[in-house]
Amino acid sequence: MSKIVDYVSEDNKNDMLNDVRDSDYDAFVKLSQVFELNVFCPVHMEGEKDLVVAYLMNDAVESFLVFKDSVMTGKYIDVDEEQIPSVQMLKDGYMLIVNQGNKNIFTIKFSRLELRTYLFNYGSMGHFWIKGYEYLRQLEYQLADIRDKYRYLGEEVCNDAERVLMKLADFPPIKRFQSVPDQYYVSYPDCVYEEAVDYLIDIAERVEDNSIRRKLKAYKKKPSGLRSIQLAAMFGMRKHAAFVDAIIADLREAASGYPQRAFSREEQKIHNVIHAKAIANLNEYERQGYKCLLYREEPFMYARDSITYKEYVLVYINGIISRKAKIVSFE
Repeated sequence: MSKIVDYVSEDNKNDMLNDVRDSDYDAFVKLSQVFELNVFCPVHMEGEKDLVVAYLMNDAVESFLVFKDSVMTGKYIDVDEEQIPSVQMLKDGYMLIVNQGNKNIFTIKFSRLELRTYLFNYGSMGHFWIKGYEYLRQLEYQLADIRDKYRYLGEEVCNDAERVLMKLADFPPIKRFQSVPDQYYVSYPDCVYEEAVDYLIDIAERVEDNSIRRKLKAYKKKPSGLRSIQLAAMFGMRKHAAFVDAIIADLREAASGYPQRAFSREEQKIHNVIHAKAIANLNEYERQGYKCLLYREEPFMYARDSITYKEYVLVYINGIISRKAKIVSFE
């Protein structure tokens, strides 16, 4: 459940930003990023008169570029072609001209370009696309959501805890638990941030896990592929469950200050039925002595997509050495 735009190239910046007012520069840089990835698709959202383009969409954030007082001439068509933009500054705003691979041209006249951002509680969001160690794959996915929120929207949209947690998104041992299939995976360089490793060491001390604490200190001193593999293996072991659970708990706490997505009354009735079934299942597993986590999957609130509301009960299954999970879904 993510649309991620990459950093804009210098060439694209030069093409898009030659004729832009200083006060609008940052928003136009983001528009350049959208064109750089060729994901520009202007739409009217429900209840909005202005055209908007999705900028960053994931479980943690829905962010749009809004063309204020916009008027389109011609029409956007869905073509698998590079879209070439140009911008003309007008007395009362701008004119965006989009050439869709010489198959179509349309324009958008607007007074200014505005970034609109909505932040959400992502702590219990889950997407189970790859089997095995699902609780670690959800952690990897959620950390990536924080990282993208930070990189594309700035530190002001992140709290203090998130500014540390997001540095774990590129931590090699955690990246080994890839959460999405290869064709959808956005690869970033491995990074071993001292602050992130110190945080993990503090967690190990908090739960009195001395063996993983020693391994983290050795990895911090001299990162290597072998030590990364060893740490990743330890993350999935039964004996280190308290360590992983503390990270997940910290992430959920960091996310808890943001609001939940809100849906219509009829939609919420359906969600409540699904939630009641999931809670009953979770309670039954806990009655039998299992530890569980509740996850949910939901559509975007402002730009509706094909995702349907689901809830999942993740049931921890302890082996002799490994700690795995069973996933029970409700929809």
